Amino acid sequence: MRAARIDPEAAWPPPISPDENDDDRNVRLEQEREAKRVSDAIDLALNVERENKKKTIHGAKILLLGQAESGKSTILKNMQLHFSPSVFHAEAELWRPVIHLNLVRSVNFILNLLSPRSSGTTSPTSTLPLDDSVRRLIFSLAPLKSVETSLTQRISGSTITVNHDHKSTNIDTPYAHYNPAKAPEIAVRSGAGWKGLLKFRRQPGVLSSPEDIQNRRIINACVDDIITLWKNPIVQEKLRQEEISLKDQPGFFLEDVQRISAEEYLPTPDDVLRARVSTIGPEEHRIPMESSFENGNGKDWIVYDVGGDRSQRAAWAQFFDTVTVIIFLAPVSAFNQALAEDETVNRLADSMKLWRMICSNKLLASVDLILLLNKIDILDAQLKAGVQFSKYVTSYRDKPNETEAVSKYLLDMFTALHKQHSPNKRRKMHPHLTCAIDTKATATVITHIQEVILIKTLSQTNIL
Repeated sequence: MRAARIDPEAAWPPPISPDENDDDRNVRLEQEREAKRVSDAIDLALNVERENKKKTIHGAKILLLGQAESGKSTILKNMQLHFSPSVFHAEAELWRPVIHLNLVRSVNFILNLLSPRSSGTTSPTSTLPLDDSVRRLIFSLAPLKSVETSLTQRISGSTITVNHDHKSTNIDTPYAHYNPAKAPEIAVRSGAGWKGLLKFRRQPGVLSSPEDIQNRRIINACVDDIITLWKNPIVQEKLRQEEISLKDQPGFFLEDVQRISAEEYLPTPDDVLRARVSTIGPEEHRIPMESSFENGNGKDWIVYDVGGDRSQRAAWAQFFDTVTVIIFLAPVSAFNQALAEDETVNRLADSMKLWRMICSNKLLASVDLILLLNKIDILDAQLKAGVQFSKYVTSYRDKPNETEAVSKYLLDMFTALHKQHSPNKRRKMHPHLTCAIDTKATATVITHIQEVILIKTLSQTNIL
């Protein structure tokens, strides 16, 4: 999707109007002071992070690869939970505004879908009649639009006003690619330090800012109407006819409204794993081993989470030369989906193309590859709902439309690509079928990854 040109009027700081009066000047100066405070807070968080990195002895370097929404960030959070549980739990509260934003963006997506003014679809379902109860819900839930704007600005540090039809493709927008079948995702640039920014904005001794408290009060006041909206048969029919499955999308919390809107709510590990923040550009994460037993020498793991969007894949190569292992994620549930960036490209076909590219790269000939065929739970639900795999993957033909048979077929295809295109025929590939939000099953996979890294490290030191 081509980015729109940046509007000069959206530049910061904005040009001074020749007709500016004293009140306008005061408002402008206050906005500039706030923008500088946010910028300084981000710089401070980044400086602290850099200083901490200098003191760290590095261990294994892991590269997470895969297309956008393949589950890379969720696997990363699983690693943090597995190896650094105390840090993970200490940061749980920072995810609350993200989870609340995930919730309200889903609600606002539905409201926008129901609004006749924003219907850009040519589908006959766009004229689906609304009864008085739905119109009342649209009116009563309108305050959530201001909550979305507030939360977006708090998390991203953006001062941009959120456009609630989310159709802008300006590169400075806090949203990723617009997709009419998806609730929008907040996007932060790599290195933005959004967690550090939220920590900085807290007042000493105060767990929540006044703005955060106000947003939570509005969400709490809308709980019953949110539940009613989600259960409304007109809404469900509209989503079904538009072939939109919010349940299968990242950051879905519409069935947890009562719990996550409670005043004493603290995100659980499962909530954090399901929460969604999209990062634009490569990002480096250090995972401290809280027990030296975890990796044999107590060194941190360095994990590079790189963007999977087409426009970001060129940055992958810069990490190839020093990486210990590559974890490649392929979302097997995407067999009936198109890329957000190019609707003519099937997502499963794109994953296979990326996998072939990684397997054939000579710079990676000695790097062990860990293949995660991810989102197996969603694949299972799709097949049980009657979605025919062979309709989208014609080479599957008349084989059983069952999870075990389909997953074996996909595993065989990915294995064959590795065998055919690998420049090092002795290199090992370690495949797994995964559901990244299943912490117990994923912990077993992470343990296997840990063993692979340990064996790799020992072989490099001639111990094996």
